Amino acid sequence: MSDDVLYEANARQWIFHEAPETYKLYGGAMGGGKTWALCAEAIRLSRDYPGNRGYICRHELTSFKRSTGLTLDLLLARSKQIERHHLTDHYYLFRNSSAIYYGGLGDDQGAIDKLKSMELGWFAIDEASETSESFFLMLSSRLRIQLPGIRYFGLLASNPDPGWLKQRFIDQKLPDHIFVPALPRDNPQLPEGYVNRLTELFPEDWQARFLEGDWTAFEGTNNVFPFPAIQKACGKQLEPGYPKALGVDVARSLGGDESVIALREGSVGSIVEKVRTNDLMAVTGLVVKAKREKGPIKFLNVDADGMGSGVVDRLRELEHEVNEFHGGGKSNDPDRFRNLKAEIYWGFRERLVEGTLSLPDDLELKAQLTSCTYRVTSSGQLEITPKDEMIKKGLKSPDRAEAMIYAFADLGGNVYIGGIKRSVYPE
Repeated sequence: MSDDVLYEANARQWIFHEAPETYKLYGGAMGGGKTWALCAEAIRLSRDYPGNRGYICRHELTSFKRSTGLTLDLLLARSKQIERHHLTDHYYLFRNSSAIYYGGLGDDQGAIDKLKSMELGWFAIDEASETSESFFLMLSSRLRIQLPGIRYFGLLASNPDPGWLKQRFIDQKLPDHIFVPALPRDNPQLPEGYVNRLTELFPEDWQARFLEGDWTAFEGTNNVFPFPAIQKACGKQLEPGYPKALGVDVARSLGGDESVIALREGSVGSIVEKVRTNDLMAVTGLVVKAKREKGPIKFLNVDADGMGSGVVDRLRELEHEVNEFHGGGKSNDPDRFRNLKAEIYWGFRERLVEGTLSLPDDLELKAQLTSCTYRVTSSGQLEITPKDEMIKKGLKSPDRAEAMIYAFADLGGNVYIGGIKRSVYPE
């Protein structure tokens, strides 16, 4: 970094840059400066070894362009080393004949095909927990370019995750591997109040994971929605389609709760409204407005427990067809699910795990989905942890999460709506 100061590296970032190990993981909490360190190290290796070849990526190309790619572009502009940016072939050519290729491991098949025949001096995977160890091993096999004095590196950055990164870098501590932890307090470039804002926003598990860098934070908990699946859905870009449906969750009380309207368009979910009110007429008005503006809406699904029943009644007075959900209603598969709520949650989980959903990159939505847990009753049924128990543990009511779940509402089959067994989405 000394010849052309790309950025002011903090102490942790310098440890990452100077570490001699081939495989280096810079990870831990949000705001630790992982992406900056990763991109700066990629540029240094390209600058210091003329003719070098490297590949920098995330699991999906779209996510790379929206995040890592922006930081890389900024640092490359500062370096003043670039001869040309080949947009079609996704690579930067340096004046010293080095090249930085970029792409997505999971959705850029053209790039993967090229990589299989390439010889690299380094590779870098941002948010490596999003991808699989097989891609890491494939890239490692490409570290074989022949250059005078070349040193090979596999660079990774990631937030804590209980998967292959933890096993490889934390638990096993394999030879020629190093893990450099990063925390927000290590990064003086963060805006004032950053940590405090996230502390107020995140549930305890998220605080441990993303603010304290705890790689074991989620172990032993029965999370309904696996974090990697949430992360993938919130980074996936899909075209909106049909059917269209609205999911409505009405705040039970004033204060921290929100009344939320979520929209489903085929496999794409979004938040249409989020307001801190349980004024039934105001919420009804927002639902009618959303239905008019986002239409044609095929299904209007409202949580009718508690305050939501008033919204359902008013919508029917206005002659809107409404599907009312009662979480305590009977499941179609009572041997497996305690109630309808568990069945609907699990249906949403299955779509998340399948990787067929595109959700908004909304921190509050992610946090709420992550905070949802389940347990197994003495009868062997799955039961979702009730809201009252979540609130007692200091967790927020999952208003945005539930509105989104209602919008998608167990696409796979029949549920009880308003006491009548019927197909929610007969596609």
